[in-house]
Amino acid sequence: MSDENYYWIKKGEHTTRIGLTKEGQDALGNVKYVELPDIDSDIKKGESSGEIEAQKAVVELESPVSGKIVKVNDKLNDNPELLNGTEKDAWFFEVNN
Repeated sequence: MSDENYYWIKKGEHTTRIGLTKEGQDALGNVKYVELPDIDSDIKKGESSGEIEAQKAVVELESPVSGKIVKVNDKLNDNPELLNGTEKDAWFFEVNN
């Protein structure tokens, strides 16, 4: 899923958080499973950093940024439906700035 409108990027002081926009939520439908990248792994913009299994599609989670993964939303392991909620809760991971 490489459509830039499907991801939001929030740059903080030390990290940048990546999440799923409302438009992305609508395109996927209810999320059933998400595979997140490993902490301390390096990712490059456009590379696959995981997978999203949802009602309407199974898609690669293509990172919209480059960096080292410093935090993942591990709540998604048990509650992938958080990706169907508010954008505040619908985040995947953070990279260092």
